[in-house]
Amino acid sequence: LLLVVAQLSFDQHDIPFNNAPPNQPPHNWIGRLGAYFAWGFFLMFGVTAYLVPVLFAAFGVGYLFNFLGYLREHSRWSLLWAGVLLVSLTGLLHIMEDSGLTGQIRVQIGAHTAGGLLGFLTFEYGFWMLGKIGAIIVYATLSLIGVLFLTNFRLGEWLRARFDGEAEPGAKQKTAPEEAALERKARELEKK
Repeated sequence: LLLVVAQLSFDQHDIPFNNAPPNQPPHNWIGRLGAYFAWGFFLMFGVTAYLVPVLFAAFGVGYLFNFLGYLREHSRWSLLWAGVLLVSLTGLLHIMEDSGLTGQIRVQIGAHTAGGLLGFLTFEYGFWMLGKIGAIIVYATLSLIGVLFLTNFRLGEWLRARFDGEAEPGAKQKTAPEEAALERKARELEKK
C-alpha cells in the first residue's frame, strides 16, 4: 500500500537529481522518503513498477486467504514467473521507448527509459541480437507465459474446448470404448 501511494503521488521534482532545488515541501504523500521509494522502483522497472504492488497484493492474498492457492503451493515457480513477466514487460517498454511510442512517460517518472534499467539491460545486453521484431516476439511470448502461469489459466484445455465444441473447458468427452464400458457396468448393476 505504501508503494502504491508513493507511486500515485510521485512528482519527479521532489528528487534533487531531477530538479534543483527540489519541491519544498515534497508533493509525494509519503514525503521525501516516499518520493525516493517510488523513484527507485521507477528507475529499476520503468512504468512496469506499477505492476509490482499488484503482484505483491496477489501473493499476499494467496498466502493469507488461500484465494490464489496455486501461488502459495508453487511459490518458487510463481516468483520465477512473476520475474519473467516483469523482465519481459520492461523489455517491451524499452523497445517502445526507442520507437517513440511511449511519449514523455519516462520524463514523468524520472527514469532513463519507459522500461527502466531492467528493460535497458535485458535488451541492450542480450535481446538486441534478435533485432527489434525478434525481441518483441520473444518478450511478448514470455509475457504471455508469465501471465498464464501466474493466473493458472489452462490455455491448452481452453483451446481444445473451443475447437472441439465442448460446452465447458474442463469437461472430458468420452470415447466410444469408455461409453461401452459404462454401458456394461450399468447393465451389470441392473442385474444385481
